[in-house]
Amino acid sequence: MDPTVLLKGALPPIAAALLLVSICGRRGLPLAAGIGLYLAYGLLKDWPAAPWSLWHQPNGTAWLVWGTVGLAAVSTADHLGLFPGRLAPMTTAAAGAGALWLMLTKMAQRWSGSEAALHIGVGGVSVALTALAMRGALARSPRSTIPAVMTTLLLSLDAGLVTLGKSALLGQLCGAVAAAIGAAVGTTIWRRGFTLAAADGAWIGGTHALFLLAGVHLGYLAWAPACCALAAPFTWWLLQPAEAGRSVWWTLRTAPAPFALMAVALWLAMPADDPYAY
Repeated sequence: MDPTVLLKGALPPIAAALLLVSICGRRGLPLAAGIGLYLAYGLLKDWPAAPWSLWHQPNGTAWLVWGTVGLAAVSTADHLGLFPGRLAPMTTAAAGAGALWLMLTKMAQRWSGSEAALHIGVGGVSVALTALAMRGALARSPRSTIPAVMTTLLLSLDAGLVTLGKSALLGQLCGAVAAAIGAAVGTTIWRRGFTLAAADGAWIGGTHALFLLAGVHLGYLAWAPACCALAAPFTWWLLQPAEAGRSVWWTLRTAPAPFALMAVALWLAMPADDPYAY
């Protein structure tokens, strides 16, 4: 791949994360990821049309970008304490489901009513539950950089998976989000330790699910690897210890299951060998 193309996808989120996390701490990461994704899409393809324009002329990939930016905005508001009580998880679920609905608006025009209800309904619930599961997982994770490293790796594997689904653009965009988290971890070199909060679950979990479903609907990713990868955050949420405790023990207990599922997903997505190749 052309190194210039790689830089266009990686530099904007890295620069945004280094700047905003250095200034604002972890509260700046969701905004940095949203800005970096928007800039990466503009440099790699074209600047996404404004939401009011997409409402009349929908584009799935552009809505994917705006949906991810919207989830980042929800997480930022949650970081700032703007959602009292249970309003935060409710808003997280609604934002995730809404982003999926907008992403599939154009495709739904070609579906029957039952097909649209199935794909949008089940997909929206999947995105909402994934965001909530990641929110719960991060709430019980240790206050260290390990969860951030894990989410960086998780989204990087997502990028590889959707690329195997024959969508290099989606892979680069998902990789841009992963790069933002990785850059945020890198700020620990000159400032106090970086950790993720429960509020980050909205945009990280939502991004994970949205890009996998985009790989299916907007690319050629098969359902089997996509569903296998979608389950990864749920194992993180279910299998981790009730208390974070020691980071080493938490990692040994929590990390194997989600990454085993991602490995299976990648294996399932690998193209079959051509028996006629020489």
